[in-house]
Amino acid sequence: MALGGLLVGLLFLVLLDASHPSRPVAHDRISEPAFHLENQLGEPVSSGSFPDRIEIVSFISPYCREACPLVAHHNVEYARAIQKAQWASKVVLVSFNLDPRRANPPVLRKFQRIFGWKPQDLLWEFLTGPPKTIDQVVKGGFKVWFGFEPAGRATGAPPTLNWQNPLNPTGAIPDPAHEDPLEIYGPDHHLRKFYQSGSLVSTGRLMHTLYRLLKPGEHSEGS
Repeated sequence: MALGGLLVGLLFLVLLDASHPSRPVAHDRISEPAFHLENQLGEPVSSGSFPDRIEIVSFISPYCREACPLVAHHNVEYARAIQKAQWASKVVLVSFNLDPRRANPPVLRKFQRIFGWKPQDLLWEFLTGPPKTIDQVVKGGFKVWFGFEPAGRATGAPPTLNWQNPLNPTGAIPDPAHEDPLEIYGPDHHLRKFYQSGSLVSTGRLMHTLYRLLKPGEHSEGS
């Protein structure tokens, strides 16, 4: 029985990881790219807006029905755990909108509310801007691929895992395929941790990483 549960769990992870195109992810970059965008409230936000804070960076399409709803759930769980640990002044979650042609700040606010977050709480900043600017920041700066593929999935490709997204309940709104890394930057804007699949990073795992960054003297090299 236990072996069967393990196999189901492994199949789940394999299918989830295959739900986005298997494109190489560039994670050899050491510095966060500069950007000037706006958040879910329509306020200007730049890469210099978070001095002395660790940034947890994710990439979300508001109409996505694959990994993005799970990433949104995780972001809310992360934020609540960060608040409980009293680290809100030291950490911020920053998401980049991968569908800027259709999702403006009001849509980003609605998306956050759907997944249990108050947009006025800027512990989670959901950023957007003109499509060309988002392309430059996400593709050119963060090296994260996204886009609409001209053809459907190849025959024999693994089935996708769809999650409930009330903004796109039937999948009628086409969504760009994209990578979904989770990247953590220190206050110096240097990349400190890279997770290739942000949708698979548990709250406990993330909080352990934050603890090591915020309290580097309180753990041994081998821990």
